Amino acid sequence: MIPYDYYITPEEFAQAAENGISEVTFYNRIRQLGWSKEKAMTTPPRKRTFHNSKWVKIAEKNGICISTYKYRINQLGWEPERAATQPLQDRIAQAHYAHECGRKYPAEIVARARENGICYDTFRHRVSDYGWDMEKAATVPPMDPADAARLSHVNHLWKRSWRGVWR
Repeated sequence: MIPYDYYITPEEFAQAAENGISEVTFYNRIRQLGWSKEKAMTTPPRKRTFHNSKWVKIAEKNGICISTYKYRINQLGWEPERAATQPLQDRIAQAHYAHECGRKYPAEIVARARENGICYDTFRHRVSDYGWDMEKAATVPPMDPADAARLSHVNHLWKRSWRGVWR
């Protein structure tokens, strides 16, 4: 941008107003968005038709606020009819849906692990920390405390003998 293009003359404001562009829009296009003066003066502002739409009125009758209606159309890509008529989910259904979408391990495998007496944390550690496949992690029964102590003792003796610390 050329430095003298940064200054906006009153004539340029008037010319933009003739094209249907408010002073604030014209100012923001040049100063904040970095548009050229010519583009800022000639590009018409976007038309907002959400409030005049018949579907907005139907959405409000169905208890759907305008921001939800806009989100469904702009972000989710829904058709206006669906966005205005599909009822809102209750909070419990939303939480359940979010939980299922964020699930890392399939629900049926986690349920199988629970049936085999394996808690979720044990299953998770077996898969992520120890590299077991999910089927093995869900079916191999957990060690009882006596087996864990026996295994720990064997490993401890082996480490001591390997270092040559026997006394």
